Amino acid sequence: MSGFQTPATVWSSTFVPSKSPFPEFGQDGYAVAWVDTEDGRFQVLVDGARPVPGTVGRLVSATLGEDAIEMFVADPT
Repeated sequence: MSGFQTPATVWSSTFVPSKSPFPEFGQDGYAVAWVDTEDGRFQVLVDGARPVPGTVGRLVSATLGEDAIEMFVADPT
């Protein structure tokens, strides 16, 4: 992960108990979050454990396979 980072706050999240479509990510399940940013609300993959609503972090540019995506990364507590 690298590049552009956008402040974000989790509105809601869920755990998906199946393999992700990306072979190098979430093969035992993965978390998805809906996050609020200054540009609106977005659904994104989560880097790490499922965050609770209100978790503050950032959207980080990442590449999974050939796809450029944004992932939510929680700020350290």
